[in-house]
Amino acid sequence: MARRLSVVSSKGGAGKTTVAVLLAGEYALRGHSVLLIDSDNRQNLAEWWKLSADKNNVPANIELVTALTGRGIEQTLATANYDVIVMDTPGVDSVIANTIIANSDVVISPVQANQDEIRAVGQAAENTADIADQQGRTIPHGVVVTRIALTARSLEAYRFVRPFVAALRGAGYPSTLLQTELTERNCYREIRNGYGTLQMLDLTEPVKKARIEVAALFGEVETLIGAN
Repeated sequence: MARRLSVVSSKGGAGKTTVAVLLAGEYALRGHSVLLIDSDNRQNLAEWWKLSADKNNVPANIELVTALTGRGIEQTLATANYDVIVMDTPGVDSVIANTIIANSDVVISPVQANQDEIRAVGQAAENTADIADQQGRTIPHGVVVTRIALTARSLEAYRFVRPFVAALRGAGYPSTLLQTELTERNCYREIRNGYGTLQMLDLTEPVKKARIEVAALFGEVETLIGAN
């Protein structure tokens, strides 16, 4: 049965699409067939796919479909035959996002050092817990800090992320702050401009560092899925 991952935040610009592409690329690199589902009406994933196709950089082992309704998502999942399905949700709290969470083995929420994004993590945790309770199962919720720079670590909001997620977990939500943080890197921006996945880029020193970072994120996500 396919692993089903969703990337969820009701705050646009948190890094959902980047996280989805990075994880899809890592699974594909390891020989898994991957389906990316773009359910965000901004269509960032679809735009990345089109730019990559235009530059002959369509990644191997990955396919993409767009599904912008709950029914469309359910139909896509019912007929999908892949090892891994990664779903990019709308950047708003919506019925579509909840449909995706209900069909997920793990929910990943990216967060930057920003109070609005931290609140969005809390909303994702609440929605995930409510849906899991309705289904009588546990849906792990991983939180990954994104777009980290040296200046970001000095911000009060950055220092608030860890105790916030700890408080969510203490209140019974299935939330875990992942140890891997995604650094602000040019190569992450480059892939969004049509260069396929990170794993397709030439192995320069910056790309090597990014590959190590993403492999660590992949390992933590797999651990969450395995613990479920």
